[in-house]
Amino acid sequence: MKKIINVGIVAHVDAGKTSLTESIYSLAHPDYQKGSIKKENMLTDTLDIEKERGITIKTNSISVDWQGTKINILDMPGHIEFFGEVIRSLSVVDIAILLVSSNDVLQPQTRRIFDVLSEAGIPAVIFVNKVDLLTANSKELIKEMSEKLSDRLVEMDKIEEIETKERIIENSEFLLAQYLADHKIKTDRIAEALRHQFLERNMYPVFKGSAIKNLGVRGLLDFLTEASAVMNKASDVQSAVVYKVEFVRGRKQTYLNLLSGELSRGEYVKINEEMKLKINNLLCLKDNQFVEAAKVNSGDIFMLPDVEDLEIGDFINTLEEKTIPVQLPTLKTTFHIGEHERFILLNLLSNLCLEDPLLNLQIESKTNEISMMTYGTVQQEFIEDTLRQMYPFETLSLSLPQVLYKEKVKKMGWARIEIEEPINSYWAEIMLKVEGNEGLGIRYKSLVTTGYLKQSFQRAIEQGINQGIEMGLYGRALIDIDITLEDALFYSPVSTPSDFRKLAPYVLYKALLEAGTTIMEPNISFELFVPTIFLGKAVSEIGREDAEIQDIKELKDESVIKGEMNQSNFLKLESHMDELFSGKGYLKYQVSGYRPTMEKSVYQQIEVDQMKALLLKENKKL
Repeated sequence: MKKIINVGIVAHVDAGKTSLTESIYSLAHPDYQKGSIKKENMLTDTLDIEKERGITIKTNSISVDWQGTKINILDMPGHIEFFGEVIRSLSVVDIAILLVSSNDVLQPQTRRIFDVLSEAGIPAVIFVNKVDLLTANSKELIKEMSEKLSDRLVEMDKIEEIETKERIIENSEFLLAQYLADHKIKTDRIAEALRHQFLERNMYPVFKGSAIKNLGVRGLLDFLTEASAVMNKASDVQSAVVYKVEFVRGRKQTYLNLLSGELSRGEYVKINEEMKLKINNLLCLKDNQFVEAAKVNSGDIFMLPDVEDLEIGDFINTLEEKTIPVQLPTLKTTFHIGEHERFILLNLLSNLCLEDPLLNLQIESKTNEISMMTYGTVQQEFIEDTLRQMYPFETLSLSLPQVLYKEKVKKMGWARIEIEEPINSYWAEIMLKVEGNEGLGIRYKSLVTTGYLKQSFQRAIEQGINQGIEMGLYGRALIDIDITLEDALFYSPVSTPSDFRKLAPYVLYKALLEAGTTIMEPNISFELFVPTIFLGKAVSEIGREDAEIQDIKELKDESVIKGEMNQSNFLKLESHMDELFSGKGYLKYQVSGYRPTMEKSVYQQIEVDQMKALLLKENKKL
């Protein structure tokens, strides 16, 4: 059976990912006429917005046969705001090609991608592109990568040099023992050791070339196939995972990676260890398209058309997938639409969310506001352009991305709404206690036994509380709160679960009035890497944004500042990074909980219904 490997091409914007994909394809298909970004006839960048902007937004795939190995190439986005797409694609990648441009300095996005590859445990080979340009300076770039990415780079054009051989030998216990015993070590043994060290992520091979002129690409492909020969054999147990969903002319296409085993057309499989599915149509990646296949082999990429129930992350039979950390979006984009176009918009947004679950479509129950989670303005522009290409909306407009604020209780609070209170129109009585916790999320428990209050009433109370936590005192969802049902009463036989479900949010609201809430925003833990000449400026700038500096270190010609700050201020810093540090600064960051916001304008009481208004009035009298 032919060996199959999946190779992802990752890089910063404009490094030449699509050009490298074209080069690889043309070398394996001598009759193919290479496409170009200028002519807008590339194999992978097929979306209009990709052609207009000259960037990759959605992962696309091709396959080539090289030296008896089938190589599936995944051309992935480079822009930070489409990083969710990159993460999903990396989950099915065996090897990554990290592409860098030799006529540029080491880009912040390259450092970010390298960090992700390291965390995901994916072997990476580096291709230094555009060496044919007069402005190329691969020597300086490789030196910078050795200092800032890894000191275990191996330049493949220097593989015959004694110093390079010794580095590979020193990294192998067996070869080192042979070397110290004065045994002659053949070149092929050193090459084999390097392949193993590469797959174990102990070495990072570096190729130099030009994707446009096909320079160095053949050697890169040879190395990939040689490395695949020593990769661990997959299990025979059938396992596949959905990594991508897209809609083409309204038809759903679901893409999967067969992690192990075989899959045949007509076969019945189990989805998520629950429902059964018959594989009626099976399409396998071949060259630059998916074609009908009778069977798919271990490691391959395939597509199932028109299967409604499959979503990203679903799996066939069993799953042992890679766990790759992904930074969830923390910005909110709101859609404004006329009533006559609302249903059309919701249908299209639902499909976009199937393609990218991180968008997290939400409809606010009270106001019917439609919103999504995004990473920033570039992703939002892509969403809007995509929607307008699908339908000529007349009333559609989108808000600028906004920080998603939350609410956290200040202190412990109790509330009880009795059955006979004038404001209570329900045949139910509930007493709740609320108090904050530190980073433990929403926790609910009941101290009332089911022998006293039957399970259907208890379940209804919890459902009502789940509705209530989405809207605190200022209209923000609650975080890090412990909610305890301390008491409840019912009138038999008139009380119903609906009474408890409807009353519970009001009791929670009353408890929040006593406890008070603080508006929180995402807390960003960051490391800012800047050339040391910019250190003073960097300290001044992040101090201006109320950052808490925890540590400062000088690393050769670069300094790193470690600290924390709220997201609204972080966004200001991030948007000015290039102009502040001449494009040489790198921000490594993650959301680490929430902190009180400095933005006072968000403390505005939301519009409330009659019952909440009475509770507010009652609270002010106390």
